[in-house]
Amino acid sequence: MADLTIHRGTHQIGGGCTEISAGGHRILIDFGANLPGTDGDAQTKDREMVQKVFGSRQDGAVLFTHYHGDHYGLFKKVPPGVPMYIGPLAKNILRILVPYIDRDAPEKGSAIVEQMRTYEPGKWMTPVPGIRVLPLYVDHSALDAYMFCIQAAGKTILFTGDFRNHGIAGQVERMERMVQKYVPKPVDLLVTEGTMLSRTGEVGDTLVRSEEDLGQRAEMLFQTHKYNFVLVSSTNLDSIMEFYHNTPKGMHFVCDLYQARILLTAMRDMQEERGFKEYRASKTHPTIRVLGKGDSRWAELREIRESMKYPVYCKAITKEELERDGFVVLARKNTHPDTYVSPFDKLREEFLDKDGQGQIIYSMWKGYLEEEHADKDLLRFIGGHPYETLHTSGHAYVETIANLIKTVDPKWILPMHTERADEFASILAFTLWKDRVKVLHDGQALDLDEL
Repeated sequence: MADLTIHRGTHQIGGGCTEISAGGHRILIDFGANLPGTDGDAQTKDREMVQKVFGSRQDGAVLFTHYHGDHYGLFKKVPPGVPMYIGPLAKNILRILVPYIDRDAPEKGSAIVEQMRTYEPGKWMTPVPGIRVLPLYVDHSALDAYMFCIQAAGKTILFTGDFRNHGIAGQVERMERMVQKYVPKPVDLLVTEGTMLSRTGEVGDTLVRSEEDLGQRAEMLFQTHKYNFVLVSSTNLDSIMEFYHNTPKGMHFVCDLYQARILLTAMRDMQEERGFKEYRASKTHPTIRVLGKGDSRWAELREIRESMKYPVYCKAITKEELERDGFVVLARKNTHPDTYVSPFDKLREEFLDKDGQGQIIYSMWKGYLEEEHADKDLLRFIGGHPYETLHTSGHAYVETIANLIKTVDPKWILPMHTERADEFASILAFTLWKDRVKVLHDGQALDLDEL
């Protein structure tokens, strides 16, 4: 007996977990938390999710597709003895990210991250008996994201995870060539994300089309103001590299020590191990300027830099240099405004309204500023000031999904990570394959033997 069950994620974005079982063994793909601010109203709350997946059995292996919280966020609740797997760069980023987000958490996750095993792109693995998995590196707003080709009970399943083809790693039809090279035919089941199916109107409105377009637009915006505050996720590295490379000559590219450690870790892997020239140091800005002079974490930053074949230099920046030359700073919200004044708060107060030369550039999902998912800390940072939206999606556009379907020609298609699963077959781009679409509900098992 073999089946596939989406425990959560058939009709929602984020918080997903998919189980594939065969011969009494199982793997779990992702074990994500609900999106920030949504758990209270969710059909399945996080605590219920833990009980659903591990309440009656504490076995299997967990494979994380990438490091976004809605895919790995419940990792602390995985029972001891259940192995967890993640990409090698993703693990290194979690080593920096988890201690930061755990500062006020009673349950710490760093030791658990260290226990995570890593898989290698393009190489088959057998995490449990009878189930083989081939991780395939894909383009996403999180670096080191993967889709999985899975073979179980004589069936081949392609599980996309979150993906796209309009970022740095998605250039020159890389995904199509990778799938054609590595994925064995026939593909019995394609499990695809569909995040953008409910957000198509955002493209060209609040979203630019690609990371390259984002960089070109950023360059023009930066030339209009001397003091630029960019609100961007610290792990959205493709966008950050575009902001870095398009900072005007003579102006400083600035971040704090936490961001610098993530940035150098990404640059080390992406340029040296994977050959992406977009992650090389900028000739215009060979030195990244860093807030936090005298901070003890400089030693950790130096350790990363010294491990690089092609070092990227970092140097503390002074207030005088910021004021004289102008800057592009990667800013973050302050989650403890009552007890802590962040360096970004200080810069905002000093420079945002200075002689009309300051501006905020918002590079995140627009929903975080709207009523349903409003992030009070982001809104506090913006403080009623006008802002420019400059963001591109981390997810596949409709035509990208259609192109993947055409490339792999699956017998069946199962949408998830979407709010429009029930409409999938009726979307114009997918009508050619409408008779192949299966729609599940959370917890409903799909018998793989019947595919």
